[in-house]
Amino acid sequence: MFKKLLVCSFVFAVSLIMFVSPKAEAATNYNFSNFPGLNSLYGQNYNPVQRTNPTPVSKPSPTPVSTPSSVSTSGLTAEEQQLVNLVNQERTKINLQPLTVDTRLVNVARMKSQDMINNNYFSHQSPTYGSPFDMMKSQGITYRYAGENIAGNQSVQAAHTALMNSSGHRANILNSNYKYIGVGVVHGGPYGEMITEEFTG
Repeated sequence: MFKKLLVCSFVFAVSLIMFVSPKAEAATNYNFSNFPGLNSLYGQNYNPVQRTNPTPVSKPSPTPVSTPSSVSTSGLTAEEQQLVNLVNQERTKINLQPLTVDTRLVNVARMKSQDMINNNYFSHQSPTYGSPFDMMKSQGITYRYAGENIAGNQSVQAAHTALMNSSGHRANILNSNYKYIGVGVVHGGPYGEMITEEFTG
């Protein structure tokens, strides 16, 4: 039996617009409804067992970049620490600096994962908090580059594998502009776990 999976990435850069379809093809338009009952993307039927959501790129924040006031891996759950380790292993394989945990981003990621469970949706746009930009701003986080990956899966390892097998999510994980990460792994929802990765640089 196939494991159910949802994955979604939010990529921000200076002037790039990137869209990723379920087959990792370029696209310029999409229609993404709340789950359950998702049944179309670019007018195609898709299998909710594996999903990648295209999202447009945003311009960088014009505000000055702040250094995280509390950077530590303490306070992460075992699964969250596992996810950070997996991300940093991928980065060191290609000689990128590992990301530093920013506890403010951890808070944002946990809020997002819990909100998706509480409100039964899967999207970068939260009905409670707004966009990832809005959520970061609410926590006093400024950045030049920022990104978000979201996934629904039965384990951290399975979610990470799926994210790395998707070009848009992989690009976030291996983006040399990012310096900080926050992850939120919350049990619940239709896929077992809701997982959010937040990146800034």
